[in-house]
Amino acid sequence: MDSQRHGSGSFNADCCGLCGLPVGRAEITFPVDGEVHRFCCPGCRSVFQILFTSPDGIPANFRQTQLYQTCVDAGLIPGNAKAQARGQAPKDPIPSSQSQTPQIEVHLAQELTLRIDGMWCSACAWLVAEVLRKCPGILEADVVFASDLAHLKYLPHHAQVEDIIADIERLGYRATLLSDSTDGAKDRKELHMRLGVSAILTAHVMMISFGLYGGFFEDLGATAVRYLSIPLALLATAVLAYGGFPIFMRATAGLRHGATTMDTLIAVGSLAAYVYSIIQMTRGSIHLYFDTATMLVTLVLLGKAIEARARDHMSRGLRELHQLATQKVRVVAGTRETWVNAEAIQPGDQFLVHAGERVPVDGCILAGKASLDEALLTGEARPVTRIAGQEVMAGSLLLHGSVHFRAIRVGPESTLGQMLALLQQALRQKIPAELLADRLIRWLVPGILGLAAVTAATLWARGISPDEAMLRAVTVLVITCPCALGIATPLARVAAIGAGRDQGIVIRDARALERLSVIDWIAFDKTGTLTEGAFDLRQTISASVSKEELLRLVAAVEFHSDHFLARAIVLEAKEAGIEIQPSSRFDAVAGMGVQGEVTSVGQVQVGNRAHMQAQGLSLSADLAARAHRWEEQGATVVFCGWAQQVQGLLVFADTLRPHSLATVAELRSRGIELQLVSGDSRQTTRAVARDLNISHWVGQALPQDKVALVRSLQQQGRRVAMVGDGINDAAALAQADVGIALGPSTKLTHEAADITILLADPARLMAAIQLASRTVRTIRENLGFAFCYNILGIPLAMAGWLNPLIAVCAMVASSLTVIGNTLRLTRKRRVDREPTAPLTNTWGGGCVSGNP
Repeated sequence: MDSQRHGSGSFNADCCGLCGLPVGRAEITFPVDGEVHRFCCPGCRSVFQILFTSPDGIPANFRQTQLYQTCVDAGLIPGNAKAQARGQAPKDPIPSSQSQTPQIEVHLAQELTLRIDGMWCSACAWLVAEVLRKCPGILEADVVFASDLAHLKYLPHHAQVEDIIADIERLGYRATLLSDSTDGAKDRKELHMRLGVSAILTAHVMMISFGLYGGFFEDLGATAVRYLSIPLALLATAVLAYGGFPIFMRATAGLRHGATTMDTLIAVGSLAAYVYSIIQMTRGSIHLYFDTATMLVTLVLLGKAIEARARDHMSRGLRELHQLATQKVRVVAGTRETWVNAEAIQPGDQFLVHAGERVPVDGCILAGKASLDEALLTGEARPVTRIAGQEVMAGSLLLHGSVHFRAIRVGPESTLGQMLALLQQALRQKIPAELLADRLIRWLVPGILGLAAVTAATLWARGISPDEAMLRAVTVLVITCPCALGIATPLARVAAIGAGRDQGIVIRDARALERLSVIDWIAFDKTGTLTEGAFDLRQTISASVSKEELLRLVAAVEFHSDHFLARAIVLEAKEAGIEIQPSSRFDAVAGMGVQGEVTSVGQVQVGNRAHMQAQGLSLSADLAARAHRWEEQGATVVFCGWAQQVQGLLVFADTLRPHSLATVAELRSRGIELQLVSGDSRQTTRAVARDLNISHWVGQALPQDKVALVRSLQQQGRRVAMVGDGINDAAALAQADVGIALGPSTKLTHEAADITILLADPARLMAAIQLASRTVRTIRENLGFAFCYNILGIPLAMAGWLNPLIAVCAMVASSLTVIGNTLRLTRKRRVDREPTAPLTNTWGGGCVSGNP
């Protein structure tokens, strides 16, 4: 049967026989009457088979059948199937990051994170990324030298994971899936082996060279020179062949792709000294530089081993989190316990955790209580206690007993999953100084090669001996190698991210650290940020029904809400023994209130004063006066009404967090202006601002008002940070120069914030600001070290005041200086926190401050 009968005659053989998408490297086929049809996936082949199993026989054109059209309309057949049904072939069958990719293809893309071992500088990362971006099927490729991670977005039709790994390994690097990674242990073992062998052989080279140096003082004779030269050549050959093999391999791979890296400089310098020495040896000369070639390779290996250990120390937190995300879970079904992977657990599943084990997913305690260590997530060393009904974050360590949990959020939605995703995102992003250094290095390496060549040619032309000219050229190559410059910024960035994670500070955008270091205005949300957000019901005021009935009606509406106050109201009703019947037709107005229908009274409105006014409910003078008195004392008043009238009030008191006063005082001492912004009433906001000694405040602010406030401050030239904890703050967090989410907030808040502080403690805000300042200072110091080293070294090398051995020692010393300076960021520093007594009573007097 011909292809036209099957309805595929106008399609490219490289396209799927069903959906028309490119099949890439997929070998999925199905024969029909001697003709072989290719498909992009098993699903398309299965649908194709179903379309051809008709009781009426094989259709003349299956794309015109009713079943095919139904599959297209239902979205079971991907691609622009309707256009394909008219005989139009898809375009761009093999997309890459440098080609225009059809939108349907992008939707089919998958993400992949690889660990790449063997990268020695940022130029290595740039080379790997450039090569991957040119591969068919890879849409995006970000390679981070400091964390040894590559994040790819690719089309599985065109790029198989095994082929991607093979492409990387052809460049001389080792690539593994992050889930299969052994933390670079194999690569480190190999590096240490090469270093050990090279060091031993180089020691012998130096020892024999001392004997050869005697020829400068007295004639050794041709036989003695030959007997000393041959072992030197053999030993140097072994060092370069074994110890220098990865250097030469990566340098060659870079040249094949038109790129020069620091491996190129080391390879050219060591080979120049080696080849020159071989030539001199054949002439019977004692001017041999085998010691220079071997010392260059050995000291570079030593520096890279130390650097690899430092980088491993800085990025250990990411590995710990990833290991936790892939651990086993003890799932309980009836009386059976089954071990499953954490990825397989579903919300609602019950699981058991014993003492010494970590909670694998976010869960709710079903019975009893749990003593937990949350230091891995929040940085808080003191154990916390959770009771039945309370949530526990994934990654928490159970200290005693055994506890049953019900899974709430799993996989990427869990606290651990979100934290891991945020950290990976931060590691992929480069700060402006790092981008500048990368661009500079890509131009600097070929410039150094040119400078060395010009140095040798100029000296030779001026009558300097070839020996001296070559020696100075090699010295220039080594002394100007921008190793320190290449690691100055990325190491500091990774160290800052790791140091923040150790303190429960999750940095989503590393660029925010630079902005946070120069912040001059901080806007605080009130509830749950500077106050506990744990509301205590102080008084129930009802104008028409009993207090119990009022609480029942309010709880019925608030049952659907996850706001602080809503949870407090529902809890109060349950503790009072009130049976809650959830309302119907629930609706929430952001920053205002909620509404719902309750059977006994109809539509019930619950919210603040502005919500009552917006809904047209009248407020009696008595209730208004009583509400005003409570608000003047800093209480939060919830209004409730129906039948066009406010029927009652619920009065709640919140308390300041223990370290709010100390944090505010320290921020003010740093010259930072503070502002309190709250959706609570103006009177309540003013009372809290008064007790915190914050002179700028805005009350009754809707989410859009917070955004407008931040934008207004920015227009005045202020560098604004917004600190909040809830979904109402998300837009303002995104608008601010730096958005900081305090506490384990919603996913939306995490995505809007640049920095998330998992422990809801204002003192951690000071830790974040201190970390940002130290990071920026460290980057500046590192860049200063690197530039001074190169600027001073080049003229000394060209003048002949340095030899290659001194140059390579100086090069390693410069890198170690940068590494040592950066490691200071990982030292744990105590944040000074003088506890202040939480205000459990209503807020008292003081003078009233107004808005700016």
